[in-house]
This record gives sequence, structure tokens and C-alpha cells, in this order.
Amino acid sequence: MRVLRSLGIFVDTVSVSNNTELTELVRRIAAGAPEAEEELVHRYSRGIAIIIDQIVRNTSVTEDLRQDTFRIVLVKLRRGELRESERLSGFVIGVARNIAVDYFRRAKHSRNEEGISDAEHIPDTAPNQLDEVLRQEHARIVRQLINELKQERDRELLFRYYIAEDDKDRICNDLGLTRAQFSNVAFRAIRRFKELYERETS
Repeated sequence: MRVLRSLGIFVDTVSVSNNTELTELVRRIAAGAPEAEEELVHRYSRGIAIIIDQIVRNTSVTEDLRQDTFRIVLVKLRRGELRESERLSGFVIGVARNIAVDYFRRAKHSRNEEGISDAEHIPDTAPNQLDEVLRQEHARIVRQLINELKQERDRELLFRYYIAEDDKDRICNDLGLTRAQFSNVAFRAIRRFKELYERETS
């Protein structure tokens, strides 16, 4: 989806294309940069919460386990225990899933139920699943932004360009726009998108 590459989202989708960025993030955390730690939490917070909740099915517990996940992840990153920085996503997911599964089993055991057999049905949370969670979250916010626009022309422009990935010149021709007018509409949309995204993720 073009929007994931073009709207300047603070939280990027995690893929091979941003391995350099992840490497730099891990390096900054190991160097003790507080803003890098905040960026890590901002990047993964919502996706990790969704993944944990798939296992424990309890909102308050999910929040506690999410905090535990980032506490453990940050301690390990500060110590330089992640050798391959491009595997950051899988590393974060692994910590989150281990914590959630451990809680699941202990909770079942405390109620004298068969926790181990139930745990076999816990959803798998591979790194590409986190990618998909983030993509879906971004797409949802983009569609929300588009629906909030008052002018039908602007809604069509944004949908065709950022969601359908239609050609810019074709859109301009169909809507009777110059490239400058197209850029103005897109600029305003990007600014509004960032405001909406920050509100949604704060």
C-alpha cells in the first residue's frame, strides 16, 4: 500500500526495507538514548498488545504484560544481547509471546484446568503477523482520515492514490487537477493524517 511508503508515518511497517533503520534503533538503545527507547515502544506498542491479547483475552492483563515485554526487551537491548538487529521484530514478538504463554499456563494451572493442552491452541505470532497488524492499523487510520474529508474530490484523490495506488497523472486528468493542485490536496491530507495518527496512538 502506497500510504505506508508515502505519508511519513512515525511507525513504519517492519520489513526488509528498513533493516538499516532497525539496526540504528538497536544501536541507539544500546548506547543509552532515551528517545530511542521511546521510539521502540511507540513502534511496537499497539501490535504487541494485539498479539498478547490473542493469547490472554484480558485487557488489563494485556497492558501489564505489554509493559513487562518492553521492560525485558529494553534490558536485553541495553546489554547488547540482540546480535542481529534486523531480527528486532521477531525478538520483540518472541518475548511478548513467551510472557503471554507463561501467564496463560500459570492462570490455567491456578484454576486446576488443563493449561498445557489448551496452550497448544495458542495462536502463532510470527514476525510477519506483526507486519500485518501494523499494516491493517495504518490502513484503518487512512480510511478514517479519508472519510472525514468534506470534499468528495479530495476523498477520491486520496483513496485512488494512497489506497488503490492509481497513477498520479491519471487522477489529475480524471479530476481536472493540475499537479500543483494535486500536491496541495495531498499535503493537507498528510498533515491531517499525522494529527489523526498521533491522536490515535497517544
